[in-house]
Amino acid sequence: MDSKSTKVVAAVFVALTIVMAGLFFYEYSAAGRSENSYTNLQSSYSSQQASVVLNSAYSHWDYIAIENLSLISPQYMNNATLHWIGGPLSGTYSGVTNITSTWNKFFGLWSAVWYYTESPPAVSVNGNVATVTSLNQFVLTPIANTNQVQYLNISYTLNYEENSGKWLINYETWHIVGSGYVSAAQPFVLQNYVENLAFTHWNNIAIENNTSVMKQYDSNATLKWIGGPLNGTYSGIAQINATWNKFFTAWSAVWFYAEAPPSVTLKGSVANVSATVQFVVQNSANLSQFKYINVSYDILYYNTGFETASGMPVFQIFKEVFQITGTNALNKV
Repeated sequence: MDSKSTKVVAAVFVALTIVMAGLFFYEYSAAGRSENSYTNLQSSYSSQQASVVLNSAYSHWDYIAIENLSLISPQYMNNATLHWIGGPLSGTYSGVTNITSTWNKFFGLWSAVWYYTESPPAVSVNGNVATVTSLNQFVLTPIANTNQVQYLNISYTLNYEENSGKWLINYETWHIVGSGYVSAAQPFVLQNYVENLAFTHWNNIAIENNTSVMKQYDSNATLKWIGGPLNGTYSGIAQINATWNKFFTAWSAVWFYAEAPPSVTLKGSVANVSATVQFVVQNSANLSQFKYINVSYDILYYNTGFETASGMPVFQIFKEVFQITGTNALNKV
């Protein structure tokens, strides 16, 4: 092959190389553009679906607020689960029938409901599943007392699945993280409430009703008895129950008097009652004998939750001090 032919072949090879490189670059660029376009489309779809899911969540809370079961029910998948944490409805409910029954009980307690999201809910979408998390406050008026206005703070989680183009609730968590009264008089109301609990406790001791006495104790409660034959510290329900049984066995009748109004202090979830109480008792072994027992009494209550049925917090005795400061026989009662 002469030099002229060689140059022609080389020129053709170079031209083909340039063309192929151009085609490769074009294909690569087109693929890149397609990938970017797909990513953008996917992102746009997720954003759009997140908006749809969020609207569904807001609708769900609206329907709870207006207490409309017929609108709430279609929002669930048939095998959905409602996990309720806190209060008398605490439990896990599976299936639409059980879930709507639970909401029906809730609506039976409140005559009016409003709700607020304390900050914008967080929404995530991954394919055909989505999650909404939010901190909501529900403001409610109990049917039992329409003059009260209360609030429930709820840590809310809604898990959705897309089903035939619709986003339906698969799993719902209603977690009560706070409760109280929407009233400037709340501390006064709670002080009276705790004072009444203390008087109920002493009254149950006076009528020697061990069942009613024990209902007020937390499972980890402590009773510290100072003075007399029952002197000691008793921990837990079993020991406290046995101690009160010994006290009731010793006396056939008991009366009590508060020598002055009890002092009640509130701090967070804790309430403390201090009082000087006099118990007048009749000897079981000799019914003609009476004596008095003066007691410096301290009861530490702890707020263990919220009871929507009564519209009140549940205060239980965590620590109790029964300190005998004086005792003597009485000639007559």
